[in-house]
Amino acid sequence: MSSKYHAPTARPWAGSPYRRRRTFLPLVLLALAGALYVWLYGAPAFLSLSPSLKDIGFGFAPPSSSRAGRVAQAKPQLAGEGAHADVREIDALLHFLVAHPERRLDEDTGTIRVEGLGSVAVDGTQPVDLRVYAPDGDYDWAEHVKRVKEQYPLVVFSKTYCPYSIRAKALLASYTLVPAPKIVEINVRSDGPQIQSILARLTGRSTVPNILLQGTSIGGSDDVHRLHDEHTLVKTLEEGGVEVKGEPKTTQPQRRSYHNA
Repeated sequence: MSSKYHAPTARPWAGSPYRRRRTFLPLVLLALAGALYVWLYGAPAFLSLSPSLKDIGFGFAPPSSSRAGRVAQAKPQLAGEGAHADVREIDALLHFLVAHPERRLDEDTGTIRVEGLGSVAVDGTQPVDLRVYAPDGDYDWAEHVKRVKEQYPLVVFSKTYCPYSIRAKALLASYTLVPAPKIVEINVRSDGPQIQSILARLTGRSTVPNILLQGTSIGGSDDVHRLHDEHTLVKTLEEGGVEVKGEPKTTQPQRRSYHNA
């Protein structure tokens, strides 16, 4: 009984080594080209990963494409630079004190929690990232500065036990001022030393009281008493946006002192 010989069926990808190389080489080149494109330009939208996966480092996108990467590489947003060239740090500090009375620059074991930045250590002797003064992530500085200057054009940085602070506050209280001065007692704040250090850097005055009119220091106790004695305090305050509705009926001679706390 005769039988026909059947050649074995060829296996997948069978063929000469040259044919196999000719098949794989274009695929390898295409993969390399795709990886290079993603590295240089980022993944196309339909291949993008979710933000959570990007943040833990999945994918081929460079670090700057993820939120974590952007924060790590972000340049501090300082007053006098870029988009914040017209924002003074002193005005940003006043916004922080007025809009966030419960917040502190050292609230989180010596740091402050800032939206998008995490915990930030504040060195008052160095320029502070403006985002620290808006820890909730609201960076509408034009509106913030306008509101502070309208609501609190006169701000007094004081210490409750300081006799010179008490003397200056008493003089201002003897007038009827609208709006009333904003008093910041820095000795009752845990971040008081940081604030005093920032004020020293920004205003050139390291002692209290430090009296600011429209964000500019007009001095301490002796300075406002001198303006009072020269009958120019009312004019100075009114030029700074403070309405003076009543002046002291009598002016008692004040003992002058040239030392502040």
